[in-house]
This record gives sequence, structure tokens and C-alpha cells, in this order.
Amino acid sequence: MTSALTIIDCTLPLVDGGRDRFAVRIEGERIAGVTPMSETAASSGETFDARGRSVLPAFTDAHVHLVESGIELARCDLSSSTSRADALRLIAEYCDRAADPWIVGRGWSLDHFADTRTMLAELDSVTGERPAYLSNKDGHSAWVNSAALRLAGISTGTPDPEGGRIERDAAGAPIGLLHEGAMLLVAELIPALDDETRFQGLLAGQRHFFSLGITGWQEAIVGDFVPTTDVERCYRRAIDSGRLLGQVTGNLWLPRSDPAGAVEQLVERRAAFAGEERFRTSGVKIMYDGVCETLTGAVSIPYLDGAEGTATPNCGITFFDPAELAPVVAELDRAGFDLHAHVIGDRATDEMLTMIEGALAGAPARDRRHQLAHLQVLNPELIARMARAGVIANVQPYWAQGDAQMMEMTLPFLDPSLHTHQYAFRSLERAGVPLAFGSDWPVTTPDPFAWIHVAVNRSYPGDSTEPFLAHEALSRRSALLAATSGSAHAVRQDDSRGRIEPGMLADLVVLDADLTEVPDEDLHGVRVDATFARGVSVFER
Repeated sequence: MTSALTIIDCTLPLVDGGRDRFAVRIEGERIAGVTPMSETAASSGETFDARGRSVLPAFTDAHVHLVESGIELARCDLSSSTSRADALRLIAEYCDRAADPWIVGRGWSLDHFADTRTMLAELDSVTGERPAYLSNKDGHSAWVNSAALRLAGISTGTPDPEGGRIERDAAGAPIGLLHEGAMLLVAELIPALDDETRFQGLLAGQRHFFSLGITGWQEAIVGDFVPTTDVERCYRRAIDSGRLLGQVTGNLWLPRSDPAGAVEQLVERRAAFAGEERFRTSGVKIMYDGVCETLTGAVSIPYLDGAEGTATPNCGITFFDPAELAPVVAELDRAGFDLHAHVIGDRATDEMLTMIEGALAGAPARDRRHQLAHLQVLNPELIARMARAGVIANVQPYWAQGDAQMMEMTLPFLDPSLHTHQYAFRSLERAGVPLAFGSDWPVTTPDPFAWIHVAVNRSYPGDSTEPFLAHEALSRRSALLAATSGSAHAVRQDDSRGRIEPGMLADLVVLDADLTEVPDEDLHGVRVDATFARGVSVFER
């Protein structure tokens, strides 16, 4: 580490739009000065010549499962699979090289498996007698083989568990596909991860983040929730050993059973990290509903799945009874926690907002950072209520594209009146709702320029469709702010990160180009050449 470093000849898109060339002076861990090159005198210490490339505040991922993602890099990683056959090939290759008693992995895409009838036989053919558990890329469904079904005792007579569904054939026999709560029937049988595996997953995830220019993040779940289980100890080890180099905010997991009884323990767990500079547990994660692709996101109008005209139309599921959860939300707010709720459907957003509004009614004013995450299906009234309540929109912009998951697995099953208010980023911004960007890695790519590309273009290279709801596109500047200062604000790191100005931590990213010369349609191709965390080089290409 050097005591002084100056990044010279760089453009600063979020300072002056990239019109001028600047020098950014770093002393110790912090930015000491930002001056135009025309006014910059020769300085002592080390220099890094950006040669006209753009420098940004380092990115913050406002919603990620980093430890889990780092672990998945060494497991049966299907995130690169491009088809059903490709996924099966990757599984077969993993089985050949790995001797683990269980085959565990993640990353296959539901749209590659529209025909589910042969999923069980196909997986059996490549995995044999070793039990297999492979969650899809959004983590809300699992593909399991016959060995796993036998171990779990899942058969034709097994009822669907509360909050979950076992996919079956016409005779009622399981076909190897489990959704939501049904996943736990097998997941809870997987041998527990040891502390060393979790710790190495954290380090691997951190290294990958640095290569993408991300130095701060919000660990979306810190608690006993499969498949990773509690990551608290590995973060403590990283802090104590000096290996945690990023800035992390953790969300403590609110259990679905007896949430009221968990509040006291959550307060105690938060206190265990009080005073820690690099890791804070200031939030509580509430997983409220499912996802639209499996028809489990909680929507206001029944899904078009054939049950809409029956006595029990499908409007998705919620994992809590609002009457039971509302007083817990109020108690968590009184305890000073930031709420971080997973809401996909408009009904889920309505119900969570109602609970937050109730908690705020008559409560003393304070600096709250309550967040609703994902927000796939919205409407103008919900957006206006979010603005009035000061709730942050923690969104995953990479999802706002017309890919197969949207066009084939979502739109045909959503009532048409719900189609036009999906991932309504521009409407949220216009209403004054603060925006924060996250990846939800390993659900989708952690590359910030992939998120920014979709936020600006509402499509991604390779899409065969028109831009998805193009009127909800953000400007480039708005997208960059949401991925930097907006995300830092959401995770309570804005006092030290997310802006390039004197006194802020020197968390900076040098890109491989001058952004003013990169057209919107090429944003996905921008790469990071160097990343600095607290003035220290943690990545250089």
C-alpha cells in the first residue's frame, strides 16, 4: 500500500459528464482532491495514468448472495448453459470429474424446460444413483433425480407442502421438479457445508466482484436458509483475519415460522457486529412471495393457467400471513432495522407496503432505508405510495428484457392488464422513488455493465424481441447513479462510498474506455481495467 496515489488523465462521467480530464488524488484510504488536469501540478507518490479512460465510483451490488455464488463457482455450475442439452452435458461432465456423494449445483433456465415430462429420466441418465439437487437460476425451483426423491420419501402420495408445489405427471407421480417450499424436502437432506467451504466461497466471490469493479455489496440473506445456510461465521472470520476487503451490509433472515419470536434474537445478532466498519447487519430480509415464472409471485389478478375460472384461482403465494407479519414489521421498525422485502407481484407489493405504512404511522421520524426488492409487477398507485413512504426500489435491471423467460414463461400467464407495468424503472424515478441496483447473483450476472445496458436499452444483445417496455428505460446517467451512489445509499454506505469527492473512501474503478465514446448499444461490452478499494489496488487487468 502506498500512502499517496494519483490517478491522472481520467474522465469522470458522474462529475462533469466526462467533458474534461481530471486527476484524482488519494491519500491513505480516502480521496484527497479532484482537480482538472490543466490545474494539476506534479505530485509526490505513485501515479496511475488512466490515459483518457473513465473513472467511476466503485459499484455497489444492493442485492446479492455472494457467499453462495462463490461456492457455486466450484459446484455444478449451469449458469452458462444455453439449452436443455447443454445443461445435461455440463451435468455429465461434472459427474465425471467430481466424486462428491451429492451432485449439487445451480443455474439452469426454466425456459429451456418448457416440456417437463422427461426431466426426471434425463437427469437420472447422467447422474446415476448419486442424489442430485440442481436449483434453477432464480433459486425458486429445483431439478432433482430419482435417488433424491427416494431419500426424501417423495412419491405419488406425498402432498404438496405449505408454500410449495411438487410437479407431477398425469398419474400424480413426481417428475423431478420442485418449486418453492417443496425444494426444502430435498435441500434439507444435502450434507451441510462446512465453515471452510463457506469461507472460500466468500473469498472467491469477493475476487470476482473486484474484477467487475464492485467493492461494496448487500448480502441479501444472513441466516439459516438453504442452500448456503448461515454465512455469519465466515464473514466474522474474514473480518478477524483481515481478508474482507470490501464493504458489506448484511440482511438478517426473518424465519417463516414464528417470526415474532425471532425479533429478540435478530437484535442480539445485530449487536454482535456493532462497531465493525466493514460488515454491518442493519437490515432484515423478508421473503414474501415467489416468482411469476412458476406462477407463485403474488398477483392481484389470477394467472391464466386454467384455474382462473375455478373456485380456487391461482393468484400466487405468500410465505407469511399479513395479520401475523404486520406487528413484526412494526416491531422491527421500532428496533431500528431496515426492512428488505422480496416482492415480485403487485399483490405482494401492496401487502408489504400496507405493513410498512402501518409501521410508520405515528412512529418517530428517523433515517429509514426500507427497501422493496425486485418489484416486477407494479402500478401507478403502488409507485405513488412507495414515494410517499420513502421506500427504496431495490431492482435487478438485468431482468427487464424480453428474453424467453419473460416472453414464454411469464407474459402468456399474466393477465394482459399486468403486462405494461413490469420493471417500471422510469416511472419509479419520475415519482421520486430512490433507485438502487443489484444483481441477485447467482440468479443473474453480477456484471454492472450488463445491468446498466438493460436499464438503458431494455434489451440485451441476442434478444430476438423489441426493447421490453421501452418507455421505462433510464438515461445512462440515472443507471450509473443507481449502480453507484443509489445502491450505496440503500445499504447505508453513502457516508463513505459512491461518489468521487474529497473525504470519501477511495473506492474507484478505471474502465477500459472513455464512456463518452461508447454508444448505448455497446454498454454491455465495457470492462473494468482496475479496481481500487480504500486506495489499494485489488484488481488490475
